Amino acid sequence: MKIFSAKTLNKTLAKEQKLRAAQWLEINGCPKVVDAAYDGYTGVKLHKFPTTKDYPYTVYPDVTQDYENLKMNMFAEVKFKMKETFGRIKVLKMFLDNFSTGAKWDTKFMVEFPGRDRKGRVQFAKYDGQIVTGNYLSNNIYGFLCAMIGIPERLSKFIARVYSKGFLEPLISGKIPDKKLLKFSDPVSDQNAISSGYRDFRIWKNKHKNM
Repeated sequence: MKIFSAKTLNKTLAKEQKLRAAQWLEINGCPKVVDAAYDGYTGVKLHKFPTTKDYPYTVYPDVTQDYENLKMNMFAEVKFKMKETFGRIKVLKMFLDNFSTGAKWDTKFMVEFPGRDRKGRVQFAKYDGQIVTGNYLSNNIYGFLCAMIGIPERLSKFIARVYSKGFLEPLISGKIPDKKLLKFSDPVSDQNAISSGYRDFRIWKNKHKNM
């Protein structure tokens, strides 16, 4: 029986994850390549997420438990990767691959969480006592994991702004960003959501400091 090295297995797994993400986009009729400026449909959902914040609080599906489970799974994956040789560099590559729009860790394209409906309208859900969007969740978890590996908050926000402008597209999709993307800027709400991820990590760390 042929035995594969950890490096080979990791590469194979990464390719499979990219393939699944591409298949998800195709099945849902989304463009094959989506970037930070994409404001269209993000796929089918398990819940009927409202597209307005004007409804009573009880109307919004509560995604808190699903989100916390996802966050801890991602936390464990990153923690394991950090233990490998050149772990920090590998984690940064993991972030680049998985946090890009439509990729593995983009919650907007996950069935459990809000994104945008077929008309491109932003969907809302209930998380930790507040009404949030899919963008909030994606940026919150990005901030949480950046805090975990020790990236300064100011730097993580700068990286997000650079990504939103399309400057990392040659590394992600192999394409030069178009004019629409170059004009796009990371919204203040997304930057604030990254800060909330850092705050959540500090709270989590204080709760688990004796573990």
